[in-house]
Formats: sequence, structure tokens, C-alpha cells
Amino acid sequence: MMDMEIDELLEDEYAAQQEEVSHIHFVEVNGENDKQQEVEGAALLVDISETLRLLSEQMICLNEVTKQLPETLTVLQTTTKAVQCISNELPAMVREQCLEEYKKILANAVKNYNQMQRSAGKWQQTIGKDKNESFRWVMIFVIIIQNLLLLNLVLK
Repeated sequence: MMDMEIDELLEDEYAAQQEEVSHIHFVEVNGENDKQQEVEGAALLVDISETLRLLSEQMICLNEVTKQLPETLTVLQTTTKAVQCISNELPAMVREQCLEEYKKILANAVKNYNQMQRSAGKWQQTIGKDKNESFRWVMIFVIIIQNLLLLNLVLK
């Protein structure tokens, strides 16, 4: 019996030692895990901090753009209204400009035609004078020739 008690005591003591070794090992592993978790936590905090800083910068940019948005919107609306007015009046403006150009072209054609008519009239008058002059000379020569023929007949 005593052997059994000793065996039980030895087993209990051995179990206690194993438990103690296991506890020491657990504490060491747990301590290493704690250090690793602290390092990972610190890295996460740095990442979170950097992300928050970037978000803050983007929020500042967003606020600046948001402040400029009403001004930009007003400018765009004004420009849009001006473009709409121009586009509404454009067909009439183009039509008026075309009519003005057609009037100028027609006036130029009339002027050219009148100038051509005057030139043609002057040319015809010049030819007419030349014809009259030529006709007069022909008539003179006819009369002279007739007289010469008549004289030639009479004197023969």
C-alpha cells in the first residue's frame, strides 16, 4: 500500500511538475505572443493613423471643391443660358447675314452689268462712228469714181 501511495505521490508530483513546466512554457509562449501582438497592434495603429491623416487631407480638398462648386455652377448656368440664346438666335442671324451677302452679290452683279452695258454702248457708238465715217468715204469715192468714169467717157 505504501508503494501505491508513493506511486500516487510520485505521480502527483510528476503531474505537478509537468503542469508547472507547461505553465512556464505557456507563459513564455504567451509572452512572445503578447509581444508579437503588441508589434502587430502598433503597426495597425500606424496604418490607422496614416489612413486617418489621408482621409483628413481628402476631406480638406473635398471641402475646398465643395466651396467652389456654387461659383462654378453659377458660371456654367450663365454660360449655358448665353449659349442657348445664341443657338436660338443663330438661325435668324445666319439668315440675315446670308440675305445681306446675297444683296451685296446682287448689287455687285447689277453694277457689273451696268458697267458692261455702258462699255458695250460706247463700243457700239465707236463702231457706228467708224461706219458712218467709212460710209461717207465710200460715198465720196463712189461719187468721184462715177465722175471720173463719166469724164473718161466724155473725154474719149
